[in-house]
Amino acid sequence: MRARLLSLAIHLGVVALLSILSIHSAIAPGTRDALRAAASHVTHLVEPLLYHGGGGGGEQSLLAASRGRLAKPAPRQFTPPSAVARESKPLLVIEPTLVMPPDVQLPMVNLAQFGDPVGVNGPPSNGRGTRGGIGDGSEGGVGNHTGPGYGQNDGGGVTGSSATGRLSAPVVLYKVDPEFSEEARKAKYQGTVVLTIEVGEDGRPHRFHILQGLGLGLDEKAVEAVSHWKFRPAMRNGRPVPAPATIEVNFRLL
Repeated sequence: MRARLLSLAIHLGVVALLSILSIHSAIAPGTRDALRAAASHVTHLVEPLLYHGGGGGGEQSLLAASRGRLAKPAPRQFTPPSAVARESKPLLVIEPTLVMPPDVQLPMVNLAQFGDPVGVNGPPSNGRGTRGGIGDGSEGGVGNHTGPGYGQNDGGGVTGSSATGRLSAPVVLYKVDPEFSEEARKAKYQGTVVLTIEVGEDGRPHRFHILQGLGLGLDEKAVEAVSHWKFRPAMRNGRPVPAPATIEVNFRLL
């Protein structure tokens, strides 16, 4: 009985080996190189950004916005900040504010005057933007975008993270290598697909967005591969929180 089982195991092993060899021989050399090249990718995980927003302003000055501190965060804005002292003396003084959550981490500038934290050193200037505020944007905020907030987006609010609690970036635990599309392989097309995702509390990627695409099916291949990745989620005060990440998938022919 033992001899029969041993013989059966040997025959099954031989059949499996022949199957693997036949599959490998069916892959064209160019395809094999493309598959190896597709495995060349770089992952860049950014620190959690719990808030997405921003703004900008200005008063059509000839000078760029001057450097200074940001106004106080508040849920609404009655008076936009200004780097230039006003000559008028209002009966009721309303403190300038920026529309953003009160607990965000803001750039700290040790200056008395309002301004843009990344502005230029020089005479006080509200910048070349419009509709109040400071910068080259509009709508009463600070910066080069649109809205009564501060940051790299529009609509008010801020682009940044909460000031309360320690934050850690997500970490990749498991990767799936992407594959070349048939169109890109035939055209010998290569490059980098850059996409953003949100790593959920469950450690899985969500909300895919292509920042820089290649076409020829490579964008879809990059998303398909990253959709199977697993992460250790970002942590805040020891608890998992959603956080964005930027993924660079490089397609290079060897």
